[in-house]
Amino acid sequence: MELTNFSFYYSNSVDEEAVGAIAYRNLDNTFHGSLIHDFDISVVVVYVGEFDEPAVQHTILRGEHCQVLSVGIDELQQSLLSGEDNVLLKCFLEGDIISDTDGQLAVLRRDFLRFAGSKREQQLFIGFARFLQKYVDAKVHIKDGRVLDAYQSILGGLYHWAEIELIERGIHPESAVWEQMSGLNTPVRKLYEELTVSTETLGQRIELVMLACEFCIISKMADCSAILLRILRNRRTPWTVQELMQHPELEPVSSELPLILRKLVYYSLVKEVSAWKETIMYGYEHIRYFAE
Repeated sequence: MELTNFSFYYSNSVDEEAVGAIAYRNLDNTFHGSLIHDFDISVVVVYVGEFDEPAVQHTILRGEHCQVLSVGIDELQQSLLSGEDNVLLKCFLEGDIISDTDGQLAVLRRDFLRFAGSKREQQLFIGFARFLQKYVDAKVHIKDGRVLDAYQSILGGLYHWAEIELIERGIHPESAVWEQMSGLNTPVRKLYEELTVSTETLGQRIELVMLACEFCIISKMADCSAILLRILRNRRTPWTVQELMQHPELEPVSSELPLILRKLVYYSLVKEVSAWKETIMYGYEHIRYFAE
């Protein structure tokens, strides 16, 4: 079934409130056990605001297996930034736009591929937060003597470091990150090999990689936190963490914001103040943040 025929099916069966849809045809006949490979066609139907359609539908259309994924446009943008939904990402980037009422999907894909606006900064911020969290987890595990857990955490940290290196080069990380890193002049792949195949003891390998990760955190912190630092500097009065999380540019990275914010304070890139006059009367003081 050609996608043009599926476009006809879409226009007659999907909620008219949808702003558009993208269809991805699986040309690999080998079963891989993943949702993207187990269907002949995957369709992402995008809505603005609330919608009544099920999030996932599995159907057979003219003898072909089809999955229809319904998603809000805000959720789609968040998934693109996080890169965690491989099915959604592959459909969006490699599929055919079969309906696009106001051209929103075409613009969204173009802006995403070009890292337009704040998207590159937001992706760097998310990648750095994940890298930092894995490093912190590994430190806690090592301190408590949980060597295997520390190994797993620091291995994940290297993965997110690799994602950062790709984003810095204008490359969107995919599921095969280490394959994307092939041929790039970066220390993270060598550290990956040092951690996984070195003849040193596991504890020694972890300690070595953690030292390199700590240096990376210090050296990349300002660049990867550029979006937050810029917003902190753009207002004369300090910000509460709640205000920062509600800022339009930071809202997509709000779950990662508190961790990085406190780390920036630790390294004196961000300052904190309290005793803000409107809260003293209630017996507590909000911590407020600013950058010079």
